[in-house]
Amino acid sequence: MFPVYVLPMLTWMNSPWLLAPNISRIMRFLKKIQPDLVHLYVQHFYSLPIIMSGFPYILTAWGNEVLKLPRDNPILKSLGRCAATNAHKITVDAECAKKIWIESGVPENRIEVIFYGVDISMFNPNIDGQGIRKQLELGRNDIVVISTRAFYEDPPYDVECLIRAIPLILKKHENIKFIIKGAGPLEDYLKRLTRELNVSKYVRFAGLVPHHEVAQYLAAADIYVSTCLIDSTSVSLLEAMACGLPPVVTDIPGNREWIENGVNGFLFPLRNPKALAEKIIELAENEPLRKRFGEKCFQIIKRKATWKESIAKMEAIYKSLL
Repeated sequence: MFPVYVLPMLTWMNSPWLLAPNISRIMRFLKKIQPDLVHLYVQHFYSLPIIMSGFPYILTAWGNEVLKLPRDNPILKSLGRCAATNAHKITVDAECAKKIWIESGVPENRIEVIFYGVDISMFNPNIDGQGIRKQLELGRNDIVVISTRAFYEDPPYDVECLIRAIPLILKKHENIKFIIKGAGPLEDYLKRLTRELNVSKYVRFAGLVPHHEVAQYLAAADIYVSTCLIDSTSVSLLEAMACGLPPVVTDIPGNREWIENGVNGFLFPLRNPKALAEKIIELAENEPLRKRFGEKCFQIIKRKATWKESIAKMEAIYKSLL
């Protein structure tokens, strides 16, 4: 065993005037503790003191930070590539992210795909969601659709797309309800939109939910939806799959690594409420299909994305570098 130090930092994006003082602080801290290995989770400006210190480091990069790299401004692109090319190992959470680093000039043998695994003792098809259904006043015969993405424009989770699909769905089925779990700067706008579309009575805004309760909310649902416009491997999707929910998710590279359209879920075009509504209706009308998709999803998680497996892979990297 060896000691692990966690250095909290404000991000330069939120407080750019703290960039220089924090770089200095990190340099002093590294000089003091003389680490055998540094694990870096920010590929941009905070990589500078790590690189300059000369200590070996792992770079873990995921989500928008990698996916937007080809279109980033020259400064961020250069910093990202510098952090990657100097890292002793890079871990990413999706093949699409790995591809971007390879195209940026990073040798493939230095990149490892490690998913943010799911604890299947916490997320699995046997979780009881009846308490949540009762709490949210959902009927016994209601088909329940759940979204667990936050209410942000950056990253663009586009929960608005789901809300705009609801009136189209209700034209076919009035016994469908929607749990929209999350929070963020768009919350007031999204709630106002449900009122304007006259669908408020069908929607339950659940707010922020402690992580240990998320599985119960997923278990209360019959269909999982993600409207995200850009993502690598979505932990929210993996958690829903582990709970045996059939997913309807956007047709983006990160989702295509987990969902094969018509085999274990549905993909739909971005910003397309009509297409989303059609897929939700199809699942709402076909319980055997929901069950088949859900069972396949759980098996995929058990095979390739458990928390235990992911931790073992990261531990192996630590040992190899130490």
